[in-house]
Amino acid sequence: MTVNRPHQRPHILIVSDDQGLAQFLSEGLVIAGFWTSVIASAIQTIEVFRLRTFDIVIVDAALEGLGAEQLLLRLLGEAGRSTPITNRPVLVIAGSPAEMARADAERLGALKVYYPPLDIEPLALDLFAIVDAWRTAHPDEPWADEAAQQRE
Repeated sequence: MTVNRPHQRPHILIVSDDQGLAQFLSEGLVIAGFWTSVIASAIQTIEVFRLRTFDIVIVDAALEGLGAEQLLLRLLGEAGRSTPITNRPVLVIAGSPAEMARADAERLGALKVYYPPLDIEPLALDLFAIVDAWRTAHPDEPWADEAAQQRE
């Protein structure tokens, strides 16, 4: 895989209680040039955002407990009624459109939905493009890991 890039490594938060999916994404995206962190619950994710941020968030649509839909509403602000926890790109991975349709994910504020089959190389290229577009639109925002270091 030749996706590695010489600049700053974006930090991706993967929110999934599916150990196989989380491991596949985490290991593959590290090799592709990202830092990754994995959290297995929506509640823990919300708590972690009190301490730090990430460059991209990937949410598993099949997340148990509070669930992906509620997590998206809380992360991105519930239809203008609440303050977003993050302004960073949030993406969804769903097993099928029946699990989470693109229109539903977009209504909840997600930037994009990915369906199987997932291949790390095209996914990583797409994620780098998303990060580049976000960085261009928000040039004064620090990288997630820079922001975390500034808090220390």
